[in-house]
Amino acid sequence: MSAAEALAKIGVSGKVLIIGGANIAADLVKQLGLSEAHVADDDSQSLQNLSTTSSTVKITPVYTRVIERLVELPSTTFDTVVAFYSLERALNKRAFMTEARRLLKQGGKLIVLTHVRGFLRRRGLSKTELDKLLATQGFKLVERIQKGGDALCVLLKE
Repeated sequence: MSAAEALAKIGVSGKVLIIGGANIAADLVKQLGLSEAHVADDDSQSLQNLSTTSSTVKITPVYTRVIERLVELPSTTFDTVVAFYSLERALNKRAFMTEARRLLKQGGKLIVLTHVRGFLRRRGLSKTELDKLLATQGFKLVERIQKGGDALCVLLKE
């Protein structure tokens, strides 16, 4: 199952922020049937390419030097925040979770797609580290699917 199919199954709607994955965000937003989205990334070149390639969907690029700091975005703005393989890139993963909670409306969804380290995979989060992050105060874990070294987790803001 592709990331777009998994996200469609979960139900991504309302005002959406995608953190990371600026290089594929336009296709992802189209596949999800969204009319607009904000995309935050620390890769300015991918964000610049994104703004020139997306003509049918309104995508607002948000550049950030540090992936867990999105201070220019107002609090309680988004219905859904999708962390697209960006949590493992955060220097301070706990701050990333806190920032996602700040940006979400009450009852909003945080969808985390991440790599999980294993015997053959050296990159990503360890299972223990992911478990601790998913237990962040203010969130309730609704769904967790782990398959092939990747994890898809859905949390609701309480």
